[in-house]
Amino acid sequence: AGGEMPWTVLLFAAGSLAIPAPAIFLVPPYPKSQEDPIHISCTAPKDFLGVNFTLYREGQIVQLLQAPANQLGVTFNLSSGGTASGGKFWCQYSVVGEHSQPQLSDLSQPLHVSFPVKIKNLQRKREQESCWAQINFTTSDMSFDNSLFAISTKMTSEEDPAATLDACAGNCGPRKRPTSTSSSPEPPEFSTFRACQ
Repeated sequence: AGGEMPWTVLLFAAGSLAIPAPAIFLVPPYPKSQEDPIHISCTAPKDFLGVNFTLYREGQIVQLLQAPANQLGVTFNLSSGGTASGGKFWCQYSVVGEHSQPQLSDLSQPLHVSFPVKIKNLQRKREQESCWAQINFTTSDMSFDNSLFAISTKMTSEEDPAATLDACAGNCGPRKRPTSTSSSPEPPEFSTFRACQ
């Protein structure tokens, strides 16, 4: 069987020999808003000079650049507009392999580009999503225990808050009123709930 090829040649022809992935990182000036340009650097490992780079965002090709013959990397400049929006970026480079066929490197690690959101937008979003919108979020976010959340949604002005708490602070068993509200100490959960009103 003189027509068989060695396994190594078959593996190389199939592109199974991995080419090391490039490094990807954001370079200054960093974007402060979606109107600012984004600068992303992609660098191949040593000995890969002058290769062709491809930048992807969310799986779509954004730009193609070739490194100068004596350099390992390129910097992609994404100007404001459609191409400068954030998201996940990857880069990849290709080298000319055997028989002048381009071979692709492994993809770089993902680079996450996001922009700071203005405080007013966060405040508005928080008020829309929160059932506690009547509480003013002045300095910090407040987190609430699930049992307290359940209490607040069931409480009406006619009900005794201590009775509601006694019913649901534990295992949400049958509702029972305390025999002597003045002599029994308030449970700590109730004082926490009252302080947040």
